[in-house]
Amino acid sequence: MSRAAPHQGRPSTGNRPRTWSPWRGVVMFGLVSLFADMVYEGMRSIAGPYLGQLGASAATVGLITGAGEAAALLLRLFAGTVADRTDRHWALTISGYALTATCVPLIAIALLWVRAGSHSLLR
Repeated sequence: MSRAAPHQGRPSTGNRPRTWSPWRGVVMFGLVSLFADMVYEGMRSIAGPYLGQLGASAATVGLITGAGEAAALLLRLFAGTVADRTDRHWALTISGYALTATCVPLIAIALLWVRAGSHSLLR
C-alpha cells in the first residue's frame, strides 16, 4: 500500500505568501461597493427630510443636495485624471470608499453643529 500525500489535490505553496485569486478580489470589491452604496444611497434618501427637520426650506434642501451632487461629480472627474496620471488607481479608490464610510455618518453631527451654531447666533 502507498501512503497518501497529506495535502492531496492542493499544491504546496512552500514559503510563498498566499495570493488572492482574481475571483476573490472581484467578490470582495463587489461587497465593499455594495455596502458603500447602501450607506450613500440611504443617506441620500433621508437627506431632504432630515434637512427639513432642521428647519431648511425646500429651496435650501434643493440647493444643498444639488451642490453636493455637483461637488461629487467634479471630484470624480478630478480624481480620475489624477489616477490616470499617477497610476494610483487602487489608492484613490480605497480613499474614496473610506471617505464615504467616514463622511456620511458625520453628516448627522455636522448638521447638528450648524443648528446649534445658528441658535446661538440668533440669541
